[in-house]
Amino acid sequence: MFQVWNIYVTRMVNLCSNATGSCLQVYYERLVQRPTEEAHRILDFLDVPWSDDVLKHEQKIGDEIRLNPSEFSTSQVKEKVNMQALTAWYDCYTDDVLAKIDTLAPMLRRLGYDTRSRRPSYEEFAADDFYKRLQRS
Repeated sequence: MFQVWNIYVTRMVNLCSNATGSCLQVYYERLVQRPTEEAHRILDFLDVPWSDDVLKHEQKIGDEIRLNPSEFSTSQVKEKVNMQALTAWYDCYTDDVLAKIDTLAPMLRRLGYDTRSRRPSYEEFAADDFYKRLQRS
């Protein structure tokens, strides 16, 4: 599973890196910790005017928004932006898998994830200088 994920994410990151101005990397961990700021960043990139409705999407489902019931993330989209999924994976993987994670999915470390911790902190993704530090790495 991680190896396939690594192949596709590596491809996606490389394509995005070569498509400056056409692709914007968005970190879920930052989006859920700083939703207003990240939503502004995304809409600015897309040249779409800001609307407070962006952060009230869960209130629009049914009347204005139709969801695909077979889409994996539908249950999350029905909720207000929240941080529950950040830690939902804790205890899902064995110590053996986590010990090999840098080999199975080296892209995790390249993207700034703490692969040494079973319960990593995501606070660094919310830091004011996150994108500047990311450019330096």
